[in-house]
Amino acid sequence: MKVSNRICLFQKFVILLFSLFLLNGTDLSRKKEPSDCPKNFTCLTTFISPSAIIPGLDLDLSFIKVNPPVPLDKVVLPTDKYGKFIEVKIDKNVYHYKAFWKGKEILVSRFDLDISKSLRTLGNNSVPLYTDFTPNASIITTIPKNIVFDVMENTNPLTENVGYVKVKYNDQVGWVNRNSLSDDEYDIRYYKKSLQELVSPYVFYVKDNDLKAEFKIFGKGFLVTECKVGDVDCTATYQMGESSFGMPQEAVYFNLRTSDDKKYVCEMRRVDFVGELQRVIDEIIIEDELDPFINCNLKEEAEEQVESEESIDSE
Repeated sequence: MKVSNRICLFQKFVILLFSLFLLNGTDLSRKKEPSDCPKNFTCLTTFISPSAIIPGLDLDLSFIKVNPPVPLDKVVLPTDKYGKFIEVKIDKNVYHYKAFWKGKEILVSRFDLDISKSLRTLGNNSVPLYTDFTPNASIITTIPKNIVFDVMENTNPLTENVGYVKVKYNDQVGWVNRNSLSDDEYDIRYYKKSLQELVSPYVFYVKDNDLKAEFKIFGKGFLVTECKVGDVDCTATYQMGESSFGMPQEAVYFNLRTSDDKKYVCEMRRVDFVGELQRVIDEIIIEDELDPFINCNLKEEAEEQVESEESIDSE
């Protein structure tokens, strides 16, 4: 009987501890290690963006050849006495940030980092701005929803949607929970909406100046009319997929076939259309002027055929 009571008391104790754990929350942010920022430097932490193209340069401007930085890697950016990032000129009008990555000094483009991103506050209620990136930090103030911020620093890769993000609001700098922010700078009415949902109410034209392709799209069902490549008529079908460049995201691919039997593929990413909707909200354009970016190319099989024909002609 006594043993049974002890087991029961132990179970209650475990349940109590677990309850306190849930009430206090968990700190999923990655702790800053003392070695992250070299001595005599003040640094900010961020991560390589999933859309990164340039992996990083040695300080002598040679590319890192062995195990270069990859998306989601942490980098630490030193700042000068004014709190500005240290920039190094690598070409005419091209500057990279000095950074520390796995104990190595490198140069990296700002556009390959999470700090190049802007996000918006979510939710029906205001979002707390904290003094630090810990669950027990004090609240500086609260921020209304749908306010856009530049990312100043982050404890985790933004795509993980955990940890904290450092922002500035009304001249006050603090930290907000990553999960209280959107994934981009666009109005939160579009947050998490699929590309098909977004385009459904609209009819709009798209054009690719390089191929001189243009066509009209009825958003509901991605119905294509008035399709031309140059002066040649075309027909189109579509398929949904993932973007082939930039941040990983939803995209629609239009397969064009001209009346002279040439094939092209045109890609429109979610961000290309959301960006246009944001311009409508900002009263830069009206709905009738929607003109999202579209990237068209000759289809691979068609390219191979053209190369083959050119090879035969040269013989």
